Amino acid sequence: MGYGMTSPMGNDDAYLVCLNLRKQSTHELWCDGRSVCSTSYEGGTIYVLDLRRDPIAYIGDPLHSLYFYLPRQAVVEASEELGKKSIVDLAVQPDECFLDTIVGSIGQTLLPIFNTAAPANQALVDHLLQGLCVYMTSTYGGSQKRPDIVRGALAPWQQRLATQILRERLIDGVSINELAEACGLSAGALARGFKKSIGVSPHQWLLSRRVDLALDLMADTDVSLAEIAFNAGFSDQSHFSRVFTQKMGVAPGAWRKSLANNRRVEAA
Repeated sequence: MGYGMTSPMGNDDAYLVCLNLRKQSTHELWCDGRSVCSTSYEGGTIYVLDLRRDPIAYIGDPLHSLYFYLPRQAVVEASEELGKKSIVDLAVQPDECFLDTIVGSIGQTLLPIFNTAAPANQALVDHLLQGLCVYMTSTYGGSQKRPDIVRGALAPWQQRLATQILRERLIDGVSINELAEACGLSAGALARGFKKSIGVSPHQWLLSRRVDLALDLMADTDVSLAEIAFNAGFSDQSHFSRVFTQKMGVAPGAWRKSLANNRRVEAA
């Protein structure tokens, strides 16, 4: 069921450079009240959050990450030192998650330093962080236009509350009227705002989360598909099969068979 939504991260004129030390199976991110990313990411990858855009994330797995706080003024000063005065931002969109071996190497160098309390290490930490700032500026510096907030979209707190309620009621379900009342909206405004903000209706979003749960349950080969359908909140196995096939492009039985075949190949 995951760990829920993060608290607001503030609206500092700064960035968070996020180094993912391990794979995260669920990565859902909102900026400026809009859903900008809903995917997984691999260990060793990075993404950049602009704190001016009110980023909020859903945490599905335990976090194993390093976060580097980078004031935008530091980017501007680094660009001047590099002779590139046109650089005023890190031109990386929040839905971009990619491998960067330099940032990864800096992070791996810092990890053992953080585990010691030697005062002499502070100079090394400062040097590495200054190098990270210069590297990020020279590699990803530019100018970016912040997208306008979509009219009619849910406010960030409404998105957080609606998705939180949907997760808590994943099995039993929840009506649009209940969601709307919790968010202080009419049912129609909630439905329209949810789709504008996240890209799908509340019901489709709920079905996707049920499929995610079913995928986890299918790892246990001793549990039947009928039991999985029930435990994931579907009305019956037929309904589960239709939704799963629509979203995954393959029937659940074929998915499970492929999973078992892959395990046999890995074990061979």
